[in-house]
Amino acid sequence: MASNLDSMKKSIFLFSLLALLAACNRNKEEQALRAALQDAGPNKGQLQKVLDHYPAPSDSLKLKAARFLIANMPYHYGYYGEQIDTYGQIFSLIDTLYYRQENVTVKDKMHIGDSLLKIYGPPNADLAKKIPDTKLISADYLISNIDFAFNAWNTAPWRKKVNFADFCDFILPYRIRNEQLQYWRPPCYYQYTRLARHYQYPDSLRYVFNGMNWDLLTETTFTLYFNKYFPFPKSLTDIMKGKIGGCETTTFFTITAMRSAGLPVVSDFIPEWGNVNSGHYMIHLLDKADTLPRITNENGLVNTWSKIEWTSHYDEHRHHFTQDELPPGMTLQYVWTVPKVYRYTFSVDSQAMEISRSIPQSEIYPGFRDANFRDVTSEFVECGDFMLRLPAALKKYRLAYLCAFDIDGWKPVAQCRVNHDSLLFRNIGKNIVYLPAVYEKKELRPAGAPFFLDSSGLVHALQKGGARRQNMRLVRKTAFFPYTAYHSEIVKGGKFEGCDEAGFNHPVLLDSIEKYPFYMTELTVKNPKHYRYLRYVAPHTEIQEADNIAEVQFYEDGNPEALQGIPIGSEGSPGHGIEKAFDNDWDSYYENKASKNGWIGIDLGETSMARVTRIRFCPRNDTNCIIPGQEYELFYWDGEWISLGIQKAESDHLDYTSVPSGALYWLRCNSGGHEERIFTYEKGMQRWW
Repeated sequence: MASNLDSMKKSIFLFSLLALLAACNRNKEEQALRAALQDAGPNKGQLQKVLDHYPAPSDSLKLKAARFLIANMPYHYGYYGEQIDTYGQIFSLIDTLYYRQENVTVKDKMHIGDSLLKIYGPPNADLAKKIPDTKLISADYLISNIDFAFNAWNTAPWRKKVNFADFCDFILPYRIRNEQLQYWRPPCYYQYTRLARHYQYPDSLRYVFNGMNWDLLTETTFTLYFNKYFPFPKSLTDIMKGKIGGCETTTFFTITAMRSAGLPVVSDFIPEWGNVNSGHYMIHLLDKADTLPRITNENGLVNTWSKIEWTSHYDEHRHHFTQDELPPGMTLQYVWTVPKVYRYTFSVDSQAMEISRSIPQSEIYPGFRDANFRDVTSEFVECGDFMLRLPAALKKYRLAYLCAFDIDGWKPVAQCRVNHDSLLFRNIGKNIVYLPAVYEKKELRPAGAPFFLDSSGLVHALQKGGARRQNMRLVRKTAFFPYTAYHSEIVKGGKFEGCDEAGFNHPVLLDSIEKYPFYMTELTVKNPKHYRYLRYVAPHTEIQEADNIAEVQFYEDGNPEALQGIPIGSEGSPGHGIEKAFDNDWDSYYENKASKNGWIGIDLGETSMARVTRIRFCPRNDTNCIIPGQEYELFYWDGEWISLGIQKAESDHLDYTSVPSGALYWLRCNSGGHEERIFTYEKGMQRWW
């Protein structure tokens, strides 16, 4: 009897607690709604008109949706102004060009951008006006958005798989980021609901998502260099006209199309990769059936692309290079590591909102000032935690950050409140170097030594090891990724030939490529003779990559200068003609327009013949190895980057002596290039971070 009574008391207590929580949530929603209406000022009538539009019981769900949008609206805004109007002309000009010619290349679009910059000068993103939605949005716009979103959701074959909360956050919103507001929902609804319904299994969320994602990828051309012409959020109209941009542009367009068709998709972003410069935006389907294992950030032959795109560069169909096949001191990095993943939401994150309200914006790093994203790292990555006690001089700070390295400086990827003088960062990716920091007066200030968490979650501090010194042999300035190494497959088995006939009917073998080459390689011709025509012949392979090579050079005995001639051979693809293999530029390369069975060479001229004694060649590469003639500078971290001296490379490596041990290092190429990463030095090799 007592047991039943106790059980009844627990049930009553639980019911009362749930009722109390529900009442609290309703009170918070009412408070947020009133705050939004007040924030709207003169535009309050437009928002009230939306709420009054859905009074009937049959519209109760739409009323809840309207209340959701308006209650969260004060935290959303768009950018407007003369700067956006001026530089937005680039998209209209590109669109016009599409009507005049069949193929508009990236080069064409960049030329339009350069012409615009000559007229107006470089754009200034700081001059764009930030206007809150509450002060601008109209009732008609919001009502139209709500009605079309409900139509898409209610008629979707997968309707029962999407609850109302997910609908509100990831189908209903009228904007994706901070773009200008446009009537995108009606036309997209009619276009993309038809696309979503035509797939073989229209009731499968995953099947429709995969199909649309693949089909929509072809709508925009990917490039990272277009932001210099338009460093503002692009509207859907801008994207449709320009058809160009980076991963943020592609994600924006794809999410817009999918949400208009009723798919619950989200925009996730990685603020900075752990071992590559820059960050990443990606689209993700809310799919409870996703059972893929989380990413470990450990380097290995595992394809994790389906969990987070771009994280894996292992291709099971390409050659798996052994350490013996790689140059000394070099390893392959198969993964891009992930420190943090965040998800944009229309609803406001309570923790971010509390920080935004209680701490001045000037003390919050710009990337963390919005309150409409939340940390979802643990959904994707095996994580660890990090605790730190702030130095006495930094106890006044209320926020602290973990930063990942970027060539442009350390970039915050995680934020936490300071509890007295202690920090606790939760759910950070392992096998990544972080720097603790605080932010003040638009600058980051180090708050401790760099460190990394190993796969077991143990912390390893990276700081100068006292008076201990070591010698270093450096062979690269950033990690060596397989997508670069794979180019060596395309030339292994290739051969060099000489002939007296232009048609090479009876060619003579000068030498062949027996090993995998990764940068400039030299061959000695054993039986040199005189020839007018010299060529490189690509090997016959089944590899799904066109014949390509960066550089081919033929030398006579005793002459330090490469032989010059008229380029001949198989036609190259646009921008990668035969001449690119003879321009003494490792960055440029020849690529066979016909894909396979190509050859390229030089004609020395009617009265010229040469006795070739050596051949130098370089596969298509990333030019991040040590290049003779280039100037390099090595730094180590000790509260700041400290130079260890400048060297001009004379071979394929650099030797530094008496270097402080145990620290974090950075090799910069002062002659150019932007792909540089930090490293530690372990067992005589560079370990990249």
